[in-house]
Amino acid sequence: NFLNEGPAWKDVMSQSGLDDMTLLSKLTNEQIMQNLKERFDNGIIYTNIGEVLISMNPYQWLQIFGPEIIQSYVGKARIELPPHIYGVAEQAYRTMVNERENQCILITGESGAGKTEAAKKVMEYISEVSGSASSSAKLDHIKKIILGTNPLLEAFGNAKTLRNNNSSRFGKYFEIHFNQEGEPLGGRIINYLLEKSRVVTQLEGERNFHIFYQFCVGAQGSERQDFGVHEATSFDYLVKGNTTTVDGMDDMKEYQEMREAMGVIGLSPEEQQDIFRLVAAILWIGNIDFTEASERASVADMAVLEFVSSLLGIPASFLKTALEIREMETKHGMARGTTYKVPLNYIQACATRDALSKAIYSAMFDWLVMRINKALDFQAGNTLSIGVLDIYGFEVFKKNVFEQFCINYVNEKLQQIFIEFTLRLEQEEYVKEGIAWTPIEFFNNKIVCDLIEAKRPPGIFLVLDDVCKSVHGVAKGADKAFGDRLSSCASNPHFKLRGNAFCVKHYAGDVTYECEGMPEKNKDTMAKDLFNCIEISTNKYLQTLFPQSERPVAGSKKAPTTSGFKIRTAANELVSTLSKATPHYCRCLKPNDEKRYDMFDGPRVLHQIRYLGLLDNIKVKRAGFAYRTVYKKFLDRYFLLSPQTSYAAKMIWKGDVLSGCKAILADCPFGSDQYQIGKTKVFIRTPESLFALEDLRVNYYHNMVSKIKFAFRTWKNHKHECSTRIKNAFKAYKIFQQQCATIIQKCYKDYKNVAPYSDLRMKIEPNIVNKKERNRLSIASVRKFYGDYLNIMSGPRANLRNAMGPTFGQEKVIFTSKSMMVHHPGLLKANKLSPRFLVLTDAALYLVSLQKKKGVPEYKLDKRFIISSITGCALSPYRDNFVILKMPLDFLDVVLEVEFKTELLGWLKERGSLSQFEFGDKLPYFKKKKSKNKITFIRDDMVQDALYKKDKVRINGGLPASSQPASFQKTGFKFIGVGGGGGPRGGRGGGPPRGGRGGAPRGRGGPRGGAPRGGPPRGGPPTRGRGGGPPPVAAPPPKPKCRALYPYDPVEPDELRLQEGDVIEITEEDGDWWKGVLNGAEGLFPANYV
Repeated sequence: NFLNEGPAWKDVMSQSGLDDMTLLSKLTNEQIMQNLKERFDNGIIYTNIGEVLISMNPYQWLQIFGPEIIQSYVGKARIELPPHIYGVAEQAYRTMVNERENQCILITGESGAGKTEAAKKVMEYISEVSGSASSSAKLDHIKKIILGTNPLLEAFGNAKTLRNNNSSRFGKYFEIHFNQEGEPLGGRIINYLLEKSRVVTQLEGERNFHIFYQFCVGAQGSERQDFGVHEATSFDYLVKGNTTTVDGMDDMKEYQEMREAMGVIGLSPEEQQDIFRLVAAILWIGNIDFTEASERASVADMAVLEFVSSLLGIPASFLKTALEIREMETKHGMARGTTYKVPLNYIQACATRDALSKAIYSAMFDWLVMRINKALDFQAGNTLSIGVLDIYGFEVFKKNVFEQFCINYVNEKLQQIFIEFTLRLEQEEYVKEGIAWTPIEFFNNKIVCDLIEAKRPPGIFLVLDDVCKSVHGVAKGADKAFGDRLSSCASNPHFKLRGNAFCVKHYAGDVTYECEGMPEKNKDTMAKDLFNCIEISTNKYLQTLFPQSERPVAGSKKAPTTSGFKIRTAANELVSTLSKATPHYCRCLKPNDEKRYDMFDGPRVLHQIRYLGLLDNIKVKRAGFAYRTVYKKFLDRYFLLSPQTSYAAKMIWKGDVLSGCKAILADCPFGSDQYQIGKTKVFIRTPESLFALEDLRVNYYHNMVSKIKFAFRTWKNHKHECSTRIKNAFKAYKIFQQQCATIIQKCYKDYKNVAPYSDLRMKIEPNIVNKKERNRLSIASVRKFYGDYLNIMSGPRANLRNAMGPTFGQEKVIFTSKSMMVHHPGLLKANKLSPRFLVLTDAALYLVSLQKKKGVPEYKLDKRFIISSITGCALSPYRDNFVILKMPLDFLDVVLEVEFKTELLGWLKERGSLSQFEFGDKLPYFKKKKSKNKITFIRDDMVQDALYKKDKVRINGGLPASSQPASFQKTGFKFIGVGGGGGPRGGRGGGPPRGGRGGAPRGRGGPRGGAPRGGPPRGGPPTRGRGGGPPPVAAPPPKPKCRALYPYDPVEPDELRLQEGDVIEITEEDGDWWKGVLNGAEGLFPANYV
């Protein structure tokens, strides 16, 4: 509705403030904040700083997303449309496809600034625009998986915090891999530092991970009963923050979407049951409580423990022992020590219980990520990728502990990457390339990263690892040792030690961290007793989560890795991965800490602007260059823009690449102030200049296509004109030739008094009409029956008469014609058509073949059938000329292809015993006594004439079966001169029937319902006789009229359009094309249609 009813959304997005803050008149942090406020107050959340997108969390749903808006960004440059997260995704995707380089999108900001939603919109855009309309089902499935990962990972990895109702409590780097055409092949997810401590404890006003609350609401039937699922308030792990619901979040709906996502990534129902069995087990582990007597803890409620044991598949006695007693072993060098069983107090027992819950949940989350990666698996090879980084934001709480320290360290590393690419490296590149440049000062947070992770002097992480290795025993002793050893970091100006806490001056502000609990959390180990319980578990899925390779080995001297070591390694690997791709940035800001859509907290936003270094970023962008590339790539991409480097879309430059680049830039439509040439690269100053180059490049091909089309059309017109002249001359010649032939034929036929058998034709018609499609030769005009088509009694046919034997001389010839007979050569040989001379007398039907004997052609009688034995015939319903003559008493049939089959059947019916007519597309017959065969007829408009092969006949369509020939009258002899109009239809001197072999409708295949349009019927090209000879002897009666038998659509402008039943006034009868008047319009029409 927003798109249809209101103003265009892109106008709404652009009507307040500046889209790109590099255009600000005053460069101050306050001016940046004022521009952001003006846009936020008008519902505009996106603003650019060059290629960097600034996004404000609106804390409400805006009508600026969806498929229609996605399509508006496809193929558009950054400055063509308002700033949008879709614009960043489009730029990354098109750059990947065009430049064949990997891309990454870094989405950073504080917790609650909208990073997760921005990442989802990026994946939504890429999934929508990647691939093509013809993409396979596999590609569609990959897209579904890419989108389906969001609800699944959000359920298991997101939670409500004080600052964000859907805060990511883990880091995610999602790589989508594509082929060279930009179609998605698959992907992979790398997850970082899941906040597993949230499983067992939450701050006031926060929730545990979403999955627990969703499962309590959505579990149905057997799951709820078998797993002991109740409302969330029944489980201790879910009420630590005294919050079980979230405003605006429907846990039931989220649960259903999460279950659907499980199916999309390929989790079977059994695997889903295993997952929720452990989710329920974690909830019930939290309900295990202890009582303490003499500093020895024991399980308070065995019923709860036994239910947990049933879910985990661990014997209750073993699990009870592991929670109450810790087994310790003392060693002296290589000698085997003594094993002690030490009872645990209440605090230690609770810590052991919580460690089991955290370990199971963390391993289950890693397994889910592994299964998603398996569903997204692809064939490794020459692929391109787009990576989307969605990681926890910078966090500052009243009490900041180990988790906040790790989270803020990762954000510090990401800020370092941003500084590296947007400020430091860019300026260093200008100096290296010899570009005129005034350095811009900025804060480099490398000193903060070194404080946390450096080896010399040791950073905070290394101090923490050293404490974990050297200090054993109670946790308080380790906390104190950690605080004491942090004094080694005091030389760093960004560090202050404050008793049992320390302060780090991060890029986002000062944060004070509590030393208490840090060494214990950094150890990241689970008691060996709990591993032993898992090892004997009957729950196969639980054992899968803890493979043998990750379990502690007895007697091993290798120290387990710490959490600090893991997060340092993962962060450095992430930096390495991002450094190999072209980065794109989205910086997310929070307008306020109250999550209100109508509140803009100026000081809060100003603080974020300062620590993100947006002012420095704007300064570098205003003074810098929008695009740079090496000489060869610039020459390869833009050589088309200069006539010195290209001709007919081919590179003709033979000189060095630097001179080629200078030649191209000299021919570009902008001044020399818009570019500079460095030592190895070409620099383009503004995006507008770069877009101008791209437009010229695209228009080059467009102009080249226009030239080719113009030349082709010119040649085509000349060819058509020449062809038209040749055709007109040929038509005039054919018209004259046909008119001469018509005169000769009419004179000869009138003289010979041909067609004495007109009544025979009308008698056979009832047996065929409405049962078989007709040829135009048969019904489009009157075809006369002539009988003896071979002129059998003539002198040249003497050998043929002799071959039929002595009885032939005593019989009267009725019908003769050439024909084709289906010949059956015998076993393992295909049936085929063989030519035969067909002679029908009043006594018998003869089939004579012409064979070569010793090189001399000789007639040989092949078959002779008594005419009275032929009592039936079979034909197909199509327009073919095949007929099966049946002789039931002899159990022998013959299959013939005769052009004059209707006339043959008429004589057999008139003079013989033919009485049975059979029609069908599958016709059985006796090829010899007691041996049957079958011939099949197939309608195939791709063939022109009947095609016989392997007992199958393919034939195209004919006139409707309901078509009937018109009756006719014999006329006396009438001479027609060249160019005359011809006699009445069907007259003795009528010549070849219209629509048959002698002529055809002009440009058409016949009336509708007949053969396919597009060419003339058999018999030659259309004729059009206008003039071209002496006038007719007898003038036509004044203004005769005729009636249209079939509809006709004109091909040429001078033709009439006919509908069945139209009455036309004839003005000129000219061969097969007559001239007449219909509804006041005069034009030509085919004579065989009336």
